Amino acid sequence: MPSVDELIAIKERVEAQFLSAPGVTGVDVGYKEVGGQLTDQVAIRVHVAQKTDNVPDDQRVPGEIEGAVTDVLERRYEPQVLAQEVATVAPLADSTHYATLEGGISMGPSRVINGSIFAGTLGAIVIDNATNQHAALTNFHVACVDNTFHNGDRMVQPSRIDTGVVPADEFGSLVRETLSANVDGAVISIDAGRPNQCQIVDIGLVRGTAVATLGMAVRKRGRTTLLTYGTVDGLAFSVNIDYGDGIGAKTLTNQISIAADTTRNPLFSDHGDSGSVIVNDAGFVVGLLFAGAGTSTVANQIAAVLSELNISMCAGKAILKDIKEGRKDLIKDKELSKDLIKDKDLRDKVIRKELVTDNKVLKDVRDRVVTKPAGDIITGPGPVETQPGGQAALEQRLAAVESMLGQLTGFIGPELRPDLTGSAYSGEPPLSADDVTQLRAELQKQVDDAVAAKAELDAPYT
Repeated sequence: MPSVDELIAIKERVEAQFLSAPGVTGVDVGYKEVGGQLTDQVAIRVHVAQKTDNVPDDQRVPGEIEGAVTDVLERRYEPQVLAQEVATVAPLADSTHYATLEGGISMGPSRVINGSIFAGTLGAIVIDNATNQHAALTNFHVACVDNTFHNGDRMVQPSRIDTGVVPADEFGSLVRETLSANVDGAVISIDAGRPNQCQIVDIGLVRGTAVATLGMAVRKRGRTTLLTYGTVDGLAFSVNIDYGDGIGAKTLTNQISIAADTTRNPLFSDHGDSGSVIVNDAGFVVGLLFAGAGTSTVANQIAAVLSELNISMCAGKAILKDIKEGRKDLIKDKELSKDLIKDKDLRDKVIRKELVTDNKVLKDVRDRVVTKPAGDIITGPGPVETQPGGQAALEQRLAAVESMLGQLTGFIGPELRPDLTGSAYSGEPPLSADDVTQLRAELQKQVDDAVAAKAELDAPYT
């Protein structure tokens, strides 16, 4: 049986012919469905608006494609923003006015669009890489709605559908948006003085980001269906979405498909949940929810969202505890490292070495977090002027190495270093020429390693 990667490669070769066929809403690689239940067999899945036997032979989905099993699913996807005419507004779902902004809460545009107001979800607090300020993440179709938007459009929390009042409940402005082949996203500034925190209602602190995998258990907290549970049941999803007047039909590729855990909730998402972030069991964000069809939900890959919107995920301060406890895997996470760099409190603690006691872990953190101070240029220990083989030469070499390590913000502070001046080594006989040569080689290696480490430390993090 082909691997998941092999199935994705086959799907990418053949999906164009299916996506252009009438009634097809998407193509992905995921778990085959039998009798309405997902199995553990991975197949190339063709999604259609309605199953029918009246399909021309040249449009039928074969039982196998290049040795890969296929499946046909009945799913009609649409953006999951909620719209209501102004005259019929009534509070629905979570209409809470949150004094402190966080993920999983109601939001929407302040403006009225064609006689209607709109509600979606503020997915998470992020960091705007252009300003290094906290911002709010949601969907393009939540913040912009259609093609009549402008940067600077004001946003309200909760949405006007959920009793939000303009301008009293406004919290920020549209600063950046994208509706591309991969991402339906928008970034909203947060007004000065408005409290916010890097966590999601009912879920807790955001830990960073991760890549979605088949079978991964996930959660989301949205404005309408609140906290729900599901499973990643499809990858590499290419889906056709009709965004309505002014924008029309779009095909988004490399998306994630999520199936609701119907033992815990009837739906994973519904209208008004657009903009929610999807997290795994450990609190790492894997996707940005933007569309759905019944018990199925579609999300952007979070890595593409962060890249296209020029933002970083804001991780909660509980990460300090994880690092203290030796979670080296967190330090290696690229997006988390960006968050560490941008968080002054975390950065200062790393530099002061308050987070870890393990030297290797400290170096891993510092390699990611410490940035090069302006004008701080280290050229090396310089030449030793005394004759080779003398005690003075050895001492100067040691002093040079210590100086170099000192400029690296040494792993062991001076107060913890042993005093060797009175040790047994002070009365040792003179070193032989071979001993001196070996020591010189070892010391030179230490110097070279220190210089290389400093160069790596000073290199800008990308």
